[in-house]
Amino acid sequence: MLITEMNHEQSLQIENCDKQNITISSQQYSLPVCLTDQMVISVSKMAVTELDTEDFADAIGQRPEVILVGTGRQHLFLAPKLVATLASHGIGLESMNTQAACRTCMILRSEGRSVWAWLWPDE
Repeated sequence: MLITEMNHEQSLQIENCDKQNITISSQQYSLPVCLTDQMVISVSKMAVTELDTEDFADAIGQRPEVILVGTGRQHLFLAPKLVATLASHGIGLESMNTQAACRTCMILRSEGRSVWAWLWPDE
């Protein structure tokens, strides 16, 4: 069996997620953010329920394999129309609580997969 070390030092790393902040590559964020393959972008929507197709336009153009939505402390479901729209572009969309989304994001990235995450702190 061949074991190869994967070095992802240049990619953004989620280091911590608690009630007030999400720490990404030593930078703390207390407001919702979108973590792409290469940058962290502030999210203007204060609630997950406000997300619509336009919020995912850049992601549709970049075509990550999957988009994770961390909905805060509690899991909230996304609008079925939104899930269907992204699926029609070949992009998986999954929602879960933010801590689970952070863990899942880092696991998938460690496998070399293209993952974006919209994350709301655990308030």
